[in-house]
Amino acid sequence: MTDSNTRNDLAVRVAWLYHERGLTQQDIADRLGISRSTISRVLTEAERDGIIRVVITQPLPESARLAEALIEQYGLSGAVVGPNLDGEPPALAAAAAMARRLESIASSGSVTIAAGWGRTIALSASEARPVPTSGVVVVDAFGHTTTDDVTAAVEVTNVLARKFDARVMHVPSPGFAATAELAESFLSSPPVARALERARSADVVMVSIGITGMDSLLVAEGFMSEGSMNDVMKAGAVGEIFGRYFDAEGNKVGADGLHPIALTLEDLRNATRVIGVAGGVEKADAIRGAIATGVLHELAVDETLAEALLNA
Repeated sequence: MTDSNTRNDLAVRVAWLYHERGLTQQDIADRLGISRSTISRVLTEAERDGIIRVVITQPLPESARLAEALIEQYGLSGAVVGPNLDGEPPALAAAAAMARRLESIASSGSVTIAAGWGRTIALSASEARPVPTSGVVVVDAFGHTTTDDVTAAVEVTNVLARKFDARVMHVPSPGFAATAELAESFLSSPPVARALERARSADVVMVSIGITGMDSLLVAEGFMSEGSMNDVMKAGAVGEIFGRYFDAEGNKVGADGLHPIALTLEDLRNATRVIGVAGGVEKADAIRGAIATGVLHELAVDETLAEALLNA
């Protein structure tokens, strides 16, 4: 038996004695002849590796109230709200809420989950815990776009595939093309077309909602010039999804020089379920605009953003 198998057997035994038999950590240490600190470490690692799965069956009352209020006010089919903990960024609260939603979806049966790119989406994948699944497929909804500070869609789906023991399907292209003609060439390529078609028909599409302004991810990471950003803002843009800009009424706003290899807003309107994830009050206008486009069915946000949306 390998060392990894031995460690796994020990973790399962300790987890069973602790959670099923109700023994204390000291009881288990005495029974197995190892230190209590080792038992504590094994339990921590077992939870990290998915051997133990802690499920809290009731949300925090305030988070639940905010989620229900969002559903009612914006006509959503669902919402999850992550509580803001002291010292943690709002994006982490939203990502943790999204991670719990993904775990529930993945464990429900044979589903296809499509994912985009962005910091909060990457955090959501990182925060997701391993769950037992069957027949889950994870697919890119966006080409391979990454920088030193941003995780690409391909990495997001790879992480989710590992967590959910799922099959993964990638879009073999850059996230943005240099010209409209090159974008069309990529989009018509059979491997890219097949992957994006699978993303269009996915049971769930996870998207991040971007803001306008010079703090925008697309400007900060060099995918869009400051001049182009000024132009889309003058045209009324309040946010974007997959590099597709929209105004406060949900109308499309063109962005010169930006040619994404990704699902379109029309694709998302026709999707079965689209969940938008975002954290921070600065995203409020962008989310209102995204809801107005008709592409969002559910939201995963933090409490501060939920309150900002409800106080519009």
